[in-house]
Amino acid sequence: MKKDQPKKNMNEDGRRAARVEKEVQSVISSFIIQKLQPELPGLITIGRVQIPPDLRQARVYISLLNLNLDEKVNVDDLDLSLEILQAWAPEMQQAINQKIQMKYLPKLTFYADESSERILKIENLLSKLVPAEAKSENKITEDDN
Repeated sequence: MKKDQPKKNMNEDGRRAARVEKEVQSVISSFIIQKLQPELPGLITIGRVQIPPDLRQARVYISLLNLNLDEKVNVDDLDLSLEILQAWAPEMQQAINQKIQMKYLPKLTFYADESSERILKIENLLSKLVPAEAKSENKITEDDN
């Protein structure tokens, strides 16, 4: 870097990347709804998009919700969804390029978002703990009487 050029503020890069992440997420969501929904084995949610400050790569984290709410999502269905989305990535990148004018177009890579699964497991464990605590509190109050 030249001496007379001011250094870029790291917060500025972070804010810019965050804005681009939101826009990319929006464009991908619209693209999926308009063009891919019939091909996918369930409802896709984009949990988050992560783009480094250089804006050259985009990691897109997705979750798959089964249309039949009584059934758990099949791992094969999630893998199939990831393959379909990755195959359509160049077209999604073109849609991003049309919507957002940037020097570099981020290369999209899709990943399974496991955070929602972890949240559901934690909520399930907590819901099992709450009734157990309530029972023990009821037992204590009954013993006091």
